[in-house]
Amino acid sequence: MTKDKALDLALEALEAALSDDQPYIDKSKAAITAIKQALAAPVQEPVAYWIPKAEQFCIADPSGRPFAKAWEPLYTTPPAAQRQWVGLTDEELSKFDVDPIEAKLMIAKLRSKNDDRN
Repeated sequence: MTKDKALDLALEALEAALSDDQPYIDKSKAAITAIKQALAAPVQEPVAYWIPKAEQFCIADPSGRPFAKAWEPLYTTPPAAQRQWVGLTDEELSKFDVDPIEAKLMIAKLRSKNDDRN
């Protein structure tokens, strides 16, 4: 969920909390969850900028410069293309000399550690 959507949801929940509606508790809980997710999401800074009119790159922040809005930020990895978790199939797990239950416990632990980082 994007920060804008989380803030929209929070605003809706706060408005509902000030009304006489009973469902405001559910909306408030959903807003709290959305805000926590949005705040935990990594914010990626651009590594450079493309200046289409000049057909050149620049590593300086364009803030305060003429035509700064025309500069296109460039990222190492697009924010929407963050890597997704890829697990192992049961067949792939069977190739290791490990108890299948222990292997699945280890994978679950790795997944939770990676989820905590994101």
